[in-house]
Amino acid sequence: MTKHLSEAERRAQILRAARSVFVEKGFLAARVEDIARRAGLSKGAVYFYFASKREVFMALVGEEHENTYSFLDQAETDHRPAVVKLLDLGQKYLDYFAGLKSPPRFFLMMTEMAVRDDEIREECQAVHQRFTDACTRILAQGMDEGAFRHGDPIAMAAMLKAMIDGMAGQSAIGIRPDQERLLKGGIQFVLHGILAPPPVARGGGAT
Repeated sequence: MTKHLSEAERRAQILRAARSVFVEKGFLAARVEDIARRAGLSKGAVYFYFASKREVFMALVGEEHENTYSFLDQAETDHRPAVVKLLDLGQKYLDYFAGLKSPPRFFLMMTEMAVRDDEIREECQAVHQRFTDACTRILAQGMDEGAFRHGDPIAMAAMLKAMIDGMAGQSAIGIRPDQERLLKGGIQFVLHGILAPPPVARGGGAT
C-alpha cells in the first residue's frame, strides 16, 4: 500500500525522482513513466501534481534557485556592516556546496538547457540579476562605510557571481570546496585582491 503523504511531501518525492531521471537520461529522453517508476508511483499520480514533464523540470529549476533567493533575502534584511554581510553570504555558499550529499549535476543540465530554451534562460538570467543587484547594494554600502575601496560595484558583483557559478560547476563534477582553505586564503584574496601592497616609504633621518 502506498504510504499516505501530504501534498508537499508527494511533490518532493516526485521531484527527487525526476531530478535523478533527468540527470541520467537528459530532458528529451526522460519520460513521465520513468519519473513515476523511480518514485514508486503511477504515471497518473505524477500527472495529478504536474501537468507535464516540462512543468516538473521547471519546478526543479525553481528549486535550484531557492537557496540563492533565501541567502539574498537574508542579506537584504541584515542591518550589520557591509563587510560582515558579504562575508556571511560567502560563508553560506561555501557551507552549501561543501555540505551537498551528491554533486549538483542538475545545475549543469539546467544551464545547458538554458542555451536553447528561452523560458529556462530567462529564469537563470533573473536569478543572476537578483544576485548582482543585491550584491551591488552591499558593495555600495561598504564603500559608503569606508570599508571597501571605491570602484564599480556592479562590475565587482558580477565577478563575485562568476566565482559562485564556477564553484557550482566544480561541485557538479565532484570538486568540493576546501572550506578551511577558502575561508582563509580565498576570502583574503576576495577582500584584498591579487596585487601586493605598495612598499611603505621610509622617511630619511635628520641630517
